[in-house]
Amino acid sequence: MSLVENIKSLCEIKGLSIPKLEKHLGFSRGSIYNWNTSSPSIDKVQKVADFFNVPLDRVIYGFNLTEFVQLVNYVKDNRTIEQFARDTGINENELYKICLGLIREKPSLEIVQRIASSNPVDYIVSTDDLMEAAGYISERQAEAIQKRKFEKAVDAFDELGFIVRYENEEGIERVYIDHHEHGTVESMFYYDFLENWNKTLELLSKRYKKDDDIQTLAAHHDGEDWTPEELEEIERFKEFVRMRRKMKDQG
Repeated sequence: MSLVENIKSLCEIKGLSIPKLEKHLGFSRGSIYNWNTSSPSIDKVQKVADFFNVPLDRVIYGFNLTEFVQLVNYVKDNRTIEQFARDTGINENELYKICLGLIREKPSLEIVQRIASSNPVDYIVSTDDLMEAAGYISERQAEAIQKRKFEKAVDAFDELGFIVRYENEEGIERVYIDHHEHGTVESMFYYDFLENWNKTLELLSKRYKKDDDIQTLAAHHDGEDWTPEELEEIERFKEFVRMRRKMKDQG
């Protein structure tokens, strides 16, 4: 992975964009993307590392070399390299380099998973620890990313007058979207919601905006003297628009 890709992965974990990172660090807009073609000063790379509170290795190589080597040696425990290689199915030479810290390239996901699968000290070193040190998104980090996405979506729906509810029904995670007048107007699986909430919000806001406009018609002309017949006519018009919209959706 390139330097910029390494920084992108750190931004993803923190829920941050590269332009926002540049703003936080006082870098000119687009300067980090230029690092793919021109090498930055070590001071600037160190600023990125300090911002994310990670070692310089994590930014340069895409993984925390020192920590990963330390964790792998914990997992190796009292086994010889030969035994460790047999237990993990990893090439003996490759393991030797890792355990001595002689690698400079990010270990493959398969290698990290093989090491994690042969871990007699998982009460000290978890799979999440190994994944994060190796520069991959761990399960706990993925959960934190999803939580941030969900909270962002909930705020966006709230701004447009919708209420988002999360429910776990016998292990099945679902999201329900409520409208102040129409009740529950949409339901979907949690992960579908995380992926498609922007499109869903756009669709629902268009669908129910007309209704809201009609709802506020009488209130907008609150100073006028509406006759009972005129109010009935407004209600009939509202019902007509609802029916027409329903037919359009079904067609």
